[in-house]
Amino acid sequence: SIWYFLCVMKLLFLLLPAIALSCTSRDKYFKFVDYYPGSQDTNVILTAPHDGWIKLDSIPDRRQGCYDNVTKTCNWRHDCPGELVSGKCNAVTNSDLHSSILAKQMRKTISEKTGKTPHLVVSRLHRSKLDPNRFKDDAAQYNSVSDRAYDTFHGIIKRVHNILAARGPAVHFDIHGYVTHATDNWTEIGYNIQRSRLNADNFTEEESSLRALAARAAARGIQFDDLVRGENSLGKLVQDEGFRVVPSPEYPRPEMGTEGKYFRGGYITRKWGSLNGGEIDCVQIEFPQWIRDDTEFYGPKLGSAMATWIQKYYPSD
Repeated sequence: SIWYFLCVMKLLFLLLPAIALSCTSRDKYFKFVDYYPGSQDTNVILTAPHDGWIKLDSIPDRRQGCYDNVTKTCNWRHDCPGELVSGKCNAVTNSDLHSSILAKQMRKTISEKTGKTPHLVVSRLHRSKLDPNRFKDDAAQYNSVSDRAYDTFHGIIKRVHNILAARGPAVHFDIHGYVTHATDNWTEIGYNIQRSRLNADNFTEEESSLRALAARAAARGIQFDDLVRGENSLGKLVQDEGFRVVPSPEYPRPEMGTEGKYFRGGYITRKWGSLNGGEIDCVQIEFPQWIRDDTEFYGPKLGSAMATWIQKYYPSD
């Protein structure tokens, strides 16, 4: 068919092993995930799990789960027999508007600055139907379509990670946005370190999604605190582009903000980073709405900071 012909031509033109993901997949749920292949020599992947726009009526909206006070767990089935408890088992369903557009702009700049185009994976289902940044039972709430779309999203990430892992150290940026605490209006870089630990100046690489990088940086004489929020941090580079960012030399602790809130990273950060081993680190970056509303202006600035960080800590042949 013409579809297979175009895929084969695309494969031959780009000569990328990763493009086979989209060409060989006959999974109909692939339509709920956009995959933008990276160049053959890249060691960077970006994901945007919360900017989907597809709302199928056949998929029920995600809802609050039932809380079991004995086991302290949530039941996410829509017919769960338990109790709906305020503040427990909440399902966040608002989208991170324009976060995938921002990711594309940053990807473009990283490509221009480094000469290597990162991979990008975007969920197309609206967050009210699927949240890929959760465990599957919470993410899809036992709907068969959402369940398969979830597997497709993470399946692509896994295949890309396998390609990157064969080449050495790599980094995964998970791109998000927030509206819940807009008073501070800063960019939040998450390495899986709890807010309370940053505020107490008491954290270690063992709890972070940067464990692999931390080990390599230590061999170069760079302390972990410096890597997270000092002169050698990603926060410093973003700060130098004119942004308020936490953690960074200017704002090393979330408590320094008006509201002091901070997202440390979610399921994707913990699952796909080096927290539990491996050479692929993961960083979640949360952007306020005003940045995501002008991606053409702010995307290149952020992409430039990321490119500098990539070239410093993740050089590839």
